[in-house]
Amino acid sequence: MNDSAVLTDVQKKLLSDFYSKPKNSVLLNKLERDNIWKDFKKNRSIEKYADLEISMPALYLELLKACSSKKNIQAAVFSECVYTQALAEKYSLSIFHQHITQEDKRITIDGIPESALNDLSIRYSYTNEDQSLLLVQAGGAGAVDCALIAPTKKFFGMIEFKEFYSRTSDPNLPKYGADGFLITSEKFDGKYPQFKYMLEEQIAKKLNLLDSIGGNVHTFSATSIEKAVSENYLGSKKADVICTEDKFGNLVMLPANEVGQWAKLEGEIRPSGRNSTRVWSHDKLLKDISLLGGKINNGNVEIQTSLLKPRGEVGGTRKSGLKLTALFFVRVENIKTNGDLAIFKIDDVKQLIPSIAAKVKFTDLDFEDAKNHYLKRV
Repeated sequence: MNDSAVLTDVQKKLLSDFYSKPKNSVLLNKLERDNIWKDFKKNRSIEKYADLEISMPALYLELLKACSSKKNIQAAVFSECVYTQALAEKYSLSIFHQHITQEDKRITIDGIPESALNDLSIRYSYTNEDQSLLLVQAGGAGAVDCALIAPTKKFFGMIEFKEFYSRTSDPNLPKYGADGFLITSEKFDGKYPQFKYMLEEQIAKKLNLLDSIGGNVHTFSATSIEKAVSENYLGSKKADVICTEDKFGNLVMLPANEVGQWAKLEGEIRPSGRNSTRVWSHDKLLKDISLLGGKINNGNVEIQTSLLKPRGEVGGTRKSGLKLTALFFVRVENIKTNGDLAIFKIDDVKQLIPSIAAKVKFTDLDFEDAKNHYLKRV
C-alpha cells in the first residue's frame, strides 16, 4: 500500500473520527436493495415496505416521492440513503429531518462561503441533541452525495458514495464528426481533466466510434485509468473521502484520491452512452434506415415494427421507445402505427451520445485493513 500521498487536514480528521469508532454494517446490503428496487419498479407500491418509514425514513420518503410524482427512482438513490444512515449511526446522530418539501434547500454556515459547500442541496439531515454535528444527504447538479458538518467549528467534509462496483463519473464525450473518429475539446478537457490520458490513448489509436457501435471500449493502460480515478474529485465536484461497503457489508471510508489503491480499476468508452440528443450523424442514420428496409417520404419514416427493438425506461418497466439500431431510437410518444408499420418523423429520431468512465470494483475490501492502514497515518 502506497503511503506517499499526503492527506489533507480534513481527510485526517474524517478518517481519524471514523476509524476510532466501532465498525458498523449497512442496514440493507446490495442484494436486498436491488430486490426492493426491482419490486418497486414493477409494482409501484410501498405498502409492503411500510416498516421502512421507521427503520429507514429517507429511503421510505424517496419511494413515497416517486409514487406521488409518478417518476422513476434510480437504484443509486437506495445506496445513498443506506450509506448516509449508516454514517449517521456511526456518529450517533439520531435526529432525522427531511428537507425535500422546503423551497430553500441550500446549506449556509456562518463564516464559510457558500461556494465552498459546492452548491449542496439538502434533502435529508441527521443531527444530535445539541446540533454540534450535522450529516446531510444532499443533491444538486455537480454536488457530492453527503457532507459532515460541525457548524461551531467551521468544519465540513465532503463525502461521495460508491457501490461495490460503480463508475466514478460518466460524462458525455464531445460529438464526433461525420468520420466517426474520437475527438476531445478544450471545453471537455477543462471540465474533465481526469480523463485526459484515457482519451489521448484512444485518439492515438484512431478509435472510430461509429465503427464501434454495439460494443464498448476497454483497452486502456492501468496508468491512465488510475489517474482518472485518483483525480476524479479534484475538480468542481470535490470530495474529501469516499464511503462504500466492504465484502462483509461494513461501511468503509477512503480518501477520494486513494480509491485506486483499494479497488480493481477499469476504463470504458461507450460509443452509445445513456444520454441522447438530436441526430448529428445524418448520413449514418439514412444508411441504417435503408438497411432496415425503411422508406422516407416528406420527412416521415416508415419501418416494419417487428424490425425495431423496444427501449426500456431507466428505473421503470415501461417501453419508452423503439430502437432503430444501438445508436438511434424514437420515443414512444412520437411513433404512430399502421398495421406492422412504425411511422415517425425523421426529426424525432434521437442519437445516443458517447461517454467515458473509469470504474472501481472493491473486490477484497476489508474494514479492518483500511482501519489499520489509516490510523497509522492520521
